[in-house]
Amino acid sequence: MGVLLGCALPLSFASAQVGTNYCNALPNSTGATTTIAGAGSASVALNDLTLASASLPQNAAAYFLCSRSRGFVPNPGGSAGNLCLGGAIGRRVGGSIVSSGAAGTVSVLADLTSLPQPSGAVAVQAGDTWNFQCWYRDLAAGGGATSNFSDGLEVLFTGGGGGVPIPELVPIPAGSFFMGSNAASTAPYFNSSAQQPVHGVFISYPFSMGRYEVTQAQYAALMGSNPSFFVGASRTVESVTWFHAQAYCAALTAQQASVVPFGYEYRLPTEAEWEYVCRAGSAAEFHYGAALLCNQARFWYSQHSGSSCGLTSASGTAPVGGYAPNAFGLHDMHGDVWEWCLDSFGPYRSMTVTDPFVTGGVFRVFRGGSWDFDSQDCRSAFRNAFDPGIGTISLGFRVVLAPIRVP
Repeated sequence: MGVLLGCALPLSFASAQVGTNYCNALPNSTGATTTIAGAGSASVALNDLTLASASLPQNAAAYFLCSRSRGFVPNPGGSAGNLCLGGAIGRRVGGSIVSSGAAGTVSVLADLTSLPQPSGAVAVQAGDTWNFQCWYRDLAAGGGATSNFSDGLEVLFTGGGGGVPIPELVPIPAGSFFMGSNAASTAPYFNSSAQQPVHGVFISYPFSMGRYEVTQAQYAALMGSNPSFFVGASRTVESVTWFHAQAYCAALTAQQASVVPFGYEYRLPTEAEWEYVCRAGSAAEFHYGAALLCNQARFWYSQHSGSSCGLTSASGTAPVGGYAPNAFGLHDMHGDVWEWCLDSFGPYRSMTVTDPFVTGGVFRVFRGGSWDFDSQDCRSAFRNAFDPGIGTISLGFRVVLAPIRVP
């Protein structure tokens, strides 16, 4: 008989949209694989998220774990199964564990706004993504109690009472960097003249940029449709044209007009803003350093390890935030999908420039590489351009809240 865990999360200012499961769970002593599931949507009232885990051993002592990030660790501390969560992990998620004996049912009541985190209580905001997992003590296992884990579940918190989910933004300070690359034109970088000459750039204003690429849940909630081929609420929206991305930004600016600072708007990043944020202070080819390996981003082949990353034509994108962030705290700046920029494509000049922005060209710039491209295309400096009226399964975008620019 399976054990059912129920976890109701009373939320003060965010409702929830349950995303997709990820990470593999291993069988417990009964031979069953424990799974975590959730119920809730962005269109219902508060207190709508319910988490449950099924197929646990009878009378298992159990509670939920939660984290803002993922981190796949096999058999941590001698436990069976994978720890699917990373970063600061809240255990028990508040509340207490109750066992009902012969029926083998356990329930936990939790309050997400007061999680036992190392940094103290956690404030949940619209646009936040959390990851949950069930940890349980397998009392039926031979030789004493053995820890085990369910799979993981991603949950996106949206505006209370069915509001439009807003991309989570990261504040970016004004600053300077060297734009472009002098890397070798041979392996592993295959640099080209499009990335040259390297030149100084000064970004004179602070702005904010999406911690993640715009997800399908965010896009569909605002635009009423989802053009993506690889469907998943927490996956980045793709198959969007530059015009689609522009329309989303305009709609978001209008919807948030009462809180958008004067002279600012939601828009696509300029090419210079994008590279400045991607580098996050790094002068190397990647914000990770000189190399990009398969466990660091979602892409096809690493020229540095000389190995395929194991993706197929059916693999596609991944839920956002599955890889380590850069020093600014942004995820998936390398790989997953190419990201549209505001600029037209144009050649670089050797002089130092302030707040560069190119208009008037036929093609629009995109940056960052994609799940179906190789490591050299994921470099911070790599740039390419495309017809703004065409969308592909490799193209998405993220937003900035920044000074108004007219493309």
